[in-house]
Amino acid sequence: MKKKLFVLLTALLCVVLFQSAAMAKENAAEYLSEYYGITFTGYNVSVEEFNNALTALGAEPLTDVESLTVEDAVIGAVRVANMEELALAYAGNAGKILDDEEVRVDEKYAPYVAIALDQDLVDDDDNFSGPLTARRVAGMLYRAAEISGKGRHYIGRVSDDEILPELQSTLSAMAIFDDDTLSNAGIEILVQGATTGYSMKYSGYDARFLEENTLRYGHSDPTHAMQLVALMKAENLDAYVQIEPKVSVYEYMLDWGEPSDPTPTYAVHEMDDRYFAFAIEYDMALEFDSPAEKEKFHDLIETYAKKYDNIVDEDGNPTKPLLTSSWWQPLYYSTTGMKNAEFKELVDNVIAYKGDTYSIHSFSVPEDSDAVAEAAKSVDANLTVTPRTITVNPAFYRYITGEDHQ
Repeated sequence: MKKKLFVLLTALLCVVLFQSAAMAKENAAEYLSEYYGITFTGYNVSVEEFNNALTALGAEPLTDVESLTVEDAVIGAVRVANMEELALAYAGNAGKILDDEEVRVDEKYAPYVAIALDQDLVDDDDNFSGPLTARRVAGMLYRAAEISGKGRHYIGRVSDDEILPELQSTLSAMAIFDDDTLSNAGIEILVQGATTGYSMKYSGYDARFLEENTLRYGHSDPTHAMQLVALMKAENLDAYVQIEPKVSVYEYMLDWGEPSDPTPTYAVHEMDDRYFAFAIEYDMALEFDSPAEKEKFHDLIETYAKKYDNIVDEDGNPTKPLLTSSWWQPLYYSTTGMKNAEFKELVDNVIAYKGDTYSIHSFSVPEDSDAVAEAAKSVDANLTVTPRTITVNPAFYRYITGEDHQ
């Protein structure tokens, strides 16, 4: 009897730990708060709070509900997931699904609960009883938001079995994009010398991650991204992964070596005795499970993906193994602070036309931000310039300031 009880308790503990780990990765309550201003004030969720959350997520509120039940919350989550029509159309099959899952609910809830179980809006072992806690509701609503495209946009997690094939598929599908008017304005700003480079981005690729836990790692080589994710997996450094393509234009320094021949994705052009590189690149957005995990990324790059004078030959080729296409001055940045004192603050000067889905991003030291804004306004008074403080790795900071080539 004692042995059976021990096995049962162990199994229950494993379930609890698994659910806690999944929730920690999801950070559902934090996500809903950051992106939708949704917060639940108490342990249990009131009808009013739940309806306010549904409205914030663009779903129809519940009516004729005095005290919120799990089944009521499921109806709301199905609406957020844009699955209500499917639930009602599939109502004839609801009984079979619920029988298979050994779930018993009132008939009016059956279609919603069946679809919620099918789409993992609720756990298979949810007995639809117990307190409707804020944590429980946040998890349900967040999973619904992801289904409807209102949550994170991501390829997968580093720990996923299929992350590398999925990442390869995304990288190989990257295509050049442009906004002629905005692009011409960016070139004019560069020629004026107000900045050393910029990247054009399209808002539709935005990862929509929790910024406190997120770093964006910029590069141009798809194989480098594959190796980096494989390295993170080997080092048990887990994170959500998204590729945010960008078209980068930056000043090329001749002490990096002679520019290579142009390719369909890269070229260097001379303008007024200065050289500018044009490249299709990407920001690999990485949302870690916590700020502490995020801090570990720097050491990984310094060890495996960063060139230094003492580990390269006279031609700049690494004399110790590094990831393919490792750079002298890699770029990774956070929109929130970093505990590592080596990281420094820069300003991401976001330049766009009001309401446009394209924007160009020009990094500068804080004291040069006003000059970037003035240059943009001199090119086109209709441009908006929004300065955003970011925290960057030390090597890229040295690039921006011209302090060193490494």
